[in-house]
Amino acid sequence: MSLLMEISMYSAALSAILLLGLIATYGRIYRDTRAQFSLGLTIFALVLFAQNILAVYSFITMSNLIPDPMPAYLLGINITEVLGIAVLFRTTIR
Repeated sequence: MSLLMEISMYSAALSAILLLGLIATYGRIYRDTRAQFSLGLTIFALVLFAQNILAVYSFITMSNLIPDPMPAYLLGINITEVLGIAVLFRTTIR
């Protein structure tokens, strides 16, 4: 596995960890308030969490099948995603 693929894998794992925090927070808010918006955010975070777990799994199992120019693009996508989730996480816990 190339270095760029490893960094992509770790950034997807970091996104999954941040999303677990968001799921717990949104789920707690929904439990306390029954606000439909919080339920929607919980479901959205769950779907995004599943996508990141699938991404980590695919990086582990199929990295040798990914052609050479792709890892740089995948890294860009994953870094952008982790930054967006980090901003959402910070905004949520404030």
